Formats: sequence, structure tokens, C-alpha cells
Amino acid sequence: MEIKELHGKVTIGDFELYGQIEEEKYCSTCNFNLIYYDDFDTYFCPKCNNWLESKCNDPNCKYCCNRPEKPLSQK
Repeated sequence: MEIKELHGKVTIGDFELYGQIEEEKYCSTCNFNLIYYDDFDTYFCPKCNNWLESKCNDPNCKYCCNRPEKPLSQK
């Protein structure tokens, strides 16, 4: 899996998002570097394709209400 970061965008294969690669934060499952996803204000593991945090309970939250089940599922 090729992951690059350039000018505030992270590219994972052909998937692109606004965010950053976290050099000092790692997935507790696979020890892969985490990605911060700006659009959803949260971290995820690109290898496991899982969010690290649950959605909040606020139905009007601009970050959580549109968050997909898996980080890399949107195209």
C-alpha cells in the first residue's frame, strides 16, 4: 500500500483525502501509522481500514453525521 502526503493531502493508492500521516501515532492492532482525516476530525488506520474513535451522539455534528462506516469506502 503506497501512502503519500503532499500539501495537506494524503493519497492512499487512488484514494485522496485532506489530512496528514501521523508519524508518532500507531494503530494498536497492526502498529501502522495513523492518518488524521480532516473532513471527519478523527484518526483511522489505513491498513485495518477502521476508525479509532466512535461517532459522537450529536445528530447535528458536522463531522460524524456523514462519516462512512469505513474510512476508505468513499470514492
